[in-house]
Amino acid sequence: MPSALRVGLTGGIACGKSEVLRRLASSGLRTLDLDLVAHEVIAPGGTAYEDVVAAFGPGILAAEKVIDRRALGALVFRDEEARRRLNALVHPRVWMEESRRVAQWSQAGAAVVVTDAALLVESGHHLRFDRLAVVHCRPEEQIRRLRARDGIDEEAARARLRAQMPIEEKRRFAHFEVSTNGSMEETLARADALAADVRRLAAQPRPVVTLNRSAAIGCLALGPVQGPRGLTPPAVLQEIGRSGGIDMERLSSLLRPRAEEPWYRVARPGETGVRPAALAGVLALWQMARGFEDEDALLAATASVARLTHREPAAIGNACVLGLAMLAVAAEDANGGTLLDRLPAWRAKAGRWAGGGFADELTPLLRVAAQHPDDVVAARSSAPALGADPGLAGALVGLRGAARSTASPEVEAAVDALLRISGRPATG
Repeated sequence: MPSALRVGLTGGIACGKSEVLRRLASSGLRTLDLDLVAHEVIAPGGTAYEDVVAAFGPGILAAEKVIDRRALGALVFRDEEARRRLNALVHPRVWMEESRRVAQWSQAGAAVVVTDAALLVESGHHLRFDRLAVVHCRPEEQIRRLRARDGIDEEAARARLRAQMPIEEKRRFAHFEVSTNGSMEETLARADALAADVRRLAAQPRPVVTLNRSAAIGCLALGPVQGPRGLTPPAVLQEIGRSGGIDMERLSSLLRPRAEEPWYRVARPGETGVRPAALAGVLALWQMARGFEDEDALLAATASVARLTHREPAAIGNACVLGLAMLAVAAEDANGGTLLDRLPAWRAKAGRWAGGGFADELTPLLRVAAQHPDDVVAARSSAPALGADPGLAGALVGLRGAARSTASPEVEAAVDALLRISGRPATG
């Protein structure tokens, strides 16, 4: 039984996300509110209850030993370390319960499951989903709704907005958007359109792919040694394996110098050095480990990881294009000669995720792959003369799995970590 298409639903404060979720549920889609699941896991008898009480003491308990969420909130609101400790106790239990329900609903025949969570992007968990939908409206409308809903003045409403990730920034990570500007009837119609879109997407067959161990070894052992700001390809892949997926906050902890801000704010303008394209092969392997070929999921992941270190559209866009080329090679649905033919379409797709137009930097690299589709040594040695990076050429051609390379213990460990999350037997 195939798994349901998992759609994350998020948005800004007072954007109308709850109304959209209700509409999606009334249309027949399976829906899950993670805030309600969080309530369940810290309720008496819940999977996180005992640990939370042990960590924060009996002072957080109200009548009948129920955790007083206001008291708990007061403890962690201004204490970053306490908040991280609480999240470490609660979030894994929430994700486990969500996964359990998705599996149960998938087995019962659900084609789509929509999960509502306010801070999916901010927490760096948005890539756990096949698609992300962002509900948004104009900031002026958010302020008006906040004042009407909560009885606060304009400055208090603006302060709440300033404390959140700007909605325009959050929209960069969306596959789908639902605008709630306008009338309620218009909002409901847009929610109905989203329901129709995800149903159509779930009905489309997803090409199944199997991770090839030789290809994974070749990509890492023959590809770039360094990554942007210390994010070396093996280290990133090992972290993905430990997390069971792409957790942006955990990847952010690998940055050098160490990041002190939320993951989506740590990129420095004008970043020089290794560009995020060095990680394109790793993300293509991650997509392979998921068991199917999904360009849109890969684009979201590549753009998100690129934004850890770079802000420029060229750095983000070319990383996205190379990720698509790597996936095509790994999935064996393109040879070196056709990669160049597909470049314009890939660039058009990547432009939406890059946040602007960008100059092509990959034509020389794809020419190298076309000239030496099965010869990694020749590809790497000829790359500089054609204006291509030897490491990227090695990763791209190494993905074919033809070369027998000697892998370091770090590379072997990274590939083993990837295989553990694949859920499918590796070939090669």
